[in-house]
This record gives sequence, structure tokens and C-alpha cells, in this order.
Amino acid sequence: MIPTRRVSLFLRRVVSVPAASFAVGILAVSCWPARADASLVVVTALARPPLPAILRAMESGAEDIVDFALAGDRASVVAEAARLRAAANSKAVESLARSGGIATKIAQLKGRLSRVAQLARAHSFIAVALAANAVSQLMPDLYSRFQDPVPSPILRLDYLDREAQLRSLAGQPEKIALAVRQLRPTWASVRPKVIAAGGAMEAGAYQRHVAAMNRLEATAAKRVQAEAVRGLELVDDLERVFVR
Repeated sequence: MIPTRRVSLFLRRVVSVPAASFAVGILAVSCWPARADASLVVVTALARPPLPAILRAMESGAEDIVDFALAGDRASVVAEAARLRAAANSKAVESLARSGGIATKIAQLKGRLSRVAQLARAHSFIAVALAANAVSQLMPDLYSRFQDPVPSPILRLDYLDREAQLRSLAGQPEKIALAVRQLRPTWASVRPKVIAAGGAMEAGAYQRHVAAMNRLEATAAKRVQAEAVRGLELVDDLERVFVR
């Protein structure tokens, strides 16, 4: 069996290979010995197209809107929301909507971006931030259809920690509890990949964060918010494990 770390390094190099080389890579991998259960992982990853830049830009823009809203910066919220709504109607997104299997998700993405833009000018900042985080909620599934060095469940961890923070600011303890309940299984699904990629220290830190979130009472607003923000910082560390 090919060691997991070697497979990871191989895939990281493949991300920068021109698209025309993918077919050659798939053919070469398919000729490896039959013991290649790891080979099947490589083939699957190679078969996925590179992550479209428009998706990465939308994910980053949604996070920016949350930050602007939390900072009380109405002008930046409005400007970024308008930019993302325009991007949602671009040819690049229309092309994605025609690709296999994600038309429904792209329609949801466009609808959520439109809602952010509708709320941006006059609604409360927390309402805008929650709407922007609902855009981020779609990204793990969308990213999973493409090749990216960071496993898509890590994006879901980012969404869940942010959701817990925002629901606490909104005074919605039942929705905090829902987000926190989803942290543990999501983390369990990606923890082995973090460790295999050389992130044992980062995995240990995030494991302690998940345990801390599950111990907190949803009504302990300040403590929930502080621990959720710590989780967001730890997610950044998890992402760096796969791109360093």
C-alpha cells in the first residue's frame, strides 16, 4: 500500500499540472498493481477537475461579509454583497450550473447570495452575517466535486464554528446546540486525514476545542463566542497542514 503521506504529496503536485495531463495521469495510475487501494483514491482525485476560481472567490467573499458585518461596516457589507450577487450571475457560474450534478447547489448558492444582497442595506448586522454564513454552508459540498488540497469537511468545521458564534450573538441557544452537535462527527470524518498529512499537533488542538464546545452551556454566551472564535483560528491551522 502507498503511504498516505506520499499520496498526499503526489496529489498536491498534480493540482498544478495542466488539464491535458490528467488523462495521462489517470491511465498511468490505473496500471499500478492490483494492491492499489490507495491508487483508487488517486484516480478519484485525478478525475475531479480543479476547483474553479469563482467558487473560491465566493467562499472568501462570504467570509469577508461576515467580518464586515461584525465590524459594523455597512458600506463594505453592501459593496461586497453587490459584487457577489453580480458574480453569481456571471458566465463562470452559469457554466458551473450546466456541469454534472451541481445545478441544484448552484441555484441554492445564487438564491442565498441574493438574500445577502437584499439584507445588506438595512437589516441588522447579525442577520446579514447569518445569511452570509449560509452561503458558506454550501461550500463543503461544492468543493468536494473538485480537486483541492484542503479536505472539504474542514470548510464545514469553519462554517459550524462561525454558526455557533453568530447564533450566540443572536441569542439563539437551540441553534447553537445544533451547530455544536454537528462539530464532533464532522471532525471525526477528517481527523485521520489531518494526522496523516503531518498535523498531529493541530489535530490535538482541535480535538480539545471540540470537547470544550460540547461541555459549554449554550446559554453561556461569552464563553461560547470566545471558544468558537478560537475554533475558527484552529481551522486556519488545519488548512495550513494541507498547503504548507
